[in-house]
Amino acid sequence: MLFLLTPFGRVSRQGFWLGYVALFVWLLVAARFADSVMRVQLPTESALLEPFAWAIDLAGGPFTLAVIVLLPWITAMMILKRLHDRGFGGLLLVWKLVLLIGLAFVAFNAHAIAPPPWGGVLEIVCGGLALLMVLRVMAIVMFFGGQEGDNRFGPDPLAS
Repeated sequence: MLFLLTPFGRVSRQGFWLGYVALFVWLLVAARFADSVMRVQLPTESALLEPFAWAIDLAGGPFTLAVIVLLPWITAMMILKRLHDRGFGGLLLVWKLVLLIGLAFVAFNAHAIAPPPWGGVLEIVCGGLALLMVLRVMAIVMFFGGQEGDNRFGPDPLAS
């Protein structure tokens, strides 16, 4: 589990699909089961859980909430490790995130930035660019093979 929390090293496509996607499906199923068992023993109206009752009700329970809270960090670490396997550094991920935030800001404020006929066009263009950026990173992470042999981020995960 510690491997999922750190940004160091490389992971293959198989490791990504089996170690990340399958693990999170298993974690969510286990968390849902634990929440259903715990709900019988410990109601959300207890004094300990009262401040977090709205989030627990939204997520379905405290264990599911914990998995959902960890999901963005672990997702970023696994994407980073897949980028390392392709030979890209972490700045690519940061750069894409900054661009996505900028495109989202422009898209949400498009009608205030541009005159009425062009606000909708600007919104569509920003949404299209953001979609293309996300699809490119998804293709790199999920479907393209890594560099053969060692690179600056570590040994080849398929060599061992």
